[in-house]
Amino acid sequence: MAVIIKISSRSIRAAAIYFGSLPVLVAHAQTTGQSPSRLTMQGPAEQSYQRMVRDALGRPCLDVEAAARVHVINPTLVDHVVSVKNTCPRSISVKVCYVNSDKCNALDVAPYKRVDTILGTISGIKNFKYVLLQK
Repeated sequence: MAVIIKISSRSIRAAAIYFGSLPVLVAHAQTTGQSPSRLTMQGPAEQSYQRMVRDALGRPCLDVEAAARVHVINPTLVDHVVSVKNTCPRSISVKVCYVNSDKCNALDVAPYKRVDTILGTISGIKNFKYVLLQK
């Protein structure tokens, strides 16, 4: 006996198998369709030619990632999100800007913490370039 249960884009196939005289329910879930990702990862920050804050071993203190995030309700709107993680024991002031623009966000990243900022929201543009200035 097999039963197929449909829940949104997933279907679950269940079957009753008898172990001796006891029925055992075995289920298998599978995805029938995959939703497209809402994130478009961006490349590294452009070179700012400023001194970079480093830890005692000479490694950069800041780990930076950026992504374009599509809105759920209105997929034509895209947030440009920059995430900055501080891996050092001191607070670092950071300024994140679009390349060749005055549009910037100033951040204070606490020791061993991560700060996310929306650099801008633009209709339909999933790729952007940014620069990171450390103080």
